[in-house]
Amino acid sequence: MLKPVPDELLSSWITRHADFYGVAPLTMLRHAIPEATSLRQTDTNLGPTAAVDIARLFRTQPSTILAMTTSGFPKSAAQLVAPRAIQCCIPCCEQNRSRGAATSVQRSWTEGWRITCPVCRQRQQETREGSSALASTSLPFEDLWVDAVQGERLIDQSLTGASVGWVSPIDIVRLLLIRRCPKPVRHHSSIGRCTILGAVVPGFDELVAEQRLPRPTIATPILPIGLRMALLAGVSIVYQAGPTYVSGLKRQTLGAYYTRFAAIDAGISVSRNSQSLQVN
Repeated sequence: MLKPVPDELLSSWITRHADFYGVAPLTMLRHAIPEATSLRQTDTNLGPTAAVDIARLFRTQPSTILAMTTSGFPKSAAQLVAPRAIQCCIPCCEQNRSRGAATSVQRSWTEGWRITCPVCRQRQQETREGSSALASTSLPFEDLWVDAVQGERLIDQSLTGASVGWVSPIDIVRLLLIRRCPKPVRHHSSIGRCTILGAVVPGFDELVAEQRLPRPTIATPILPIGLRMALLAGVSIVYQAGPTYVSGLKRQTLGAYYTRFAAIDAGISVSRNSQSLQVN
């Protein structure tokens, strides 16, 4: 059996075995799960029974199989996982090639909140699939790197089940991508492209508009790495500022966006109160 490379995605490992044995990847998977219809589902929606079946085929532990997937992530994080690799780590690519696993794909290459590699801690680089539409190759929010790495760490911790404090970082991401009403309003058309993130990280909305990029939303939260740094820094800033800061941000929304913000904020409050009761 081929050994998985560190952080390898399950579908990648199965595909490498399929290539080794000269069969189609789905055929390889069906040796473990006869009714399987999608290799992609093994990465995102793998249940415990299926994990046992695949582990038996590859002579490993079910926990090892599950760790190669994003199946344990909460539903609120599903939109942050891309259907294919959108970035890569150059040092890990070279290391994998030296191991004879040049075609391997790491799980972190599909994770749309990452700016660093969890294996070697080097910066992620965008692939053609995730290529930025930014006209400039510079990173406009480079000065927020420390905050961005802290935001990435908070999301990592929450997705592994660790307690991160008063709020889920995923909920902060959702709040940051809600549309806001800028004050004062300079031009009616500017309202359509303003986000809460633009209030937390000045210059974000202006750059998105200048580059004519789609306004990020809760449904489409994966950003080019240059802009992702701003989103992650925003997560860290809001997390450190606390609930009072969130209340101030809510006042910058109107109508349906205020309602959406309030609903997420209410969920945060319920979670926070529940944690307080458990501590007491």
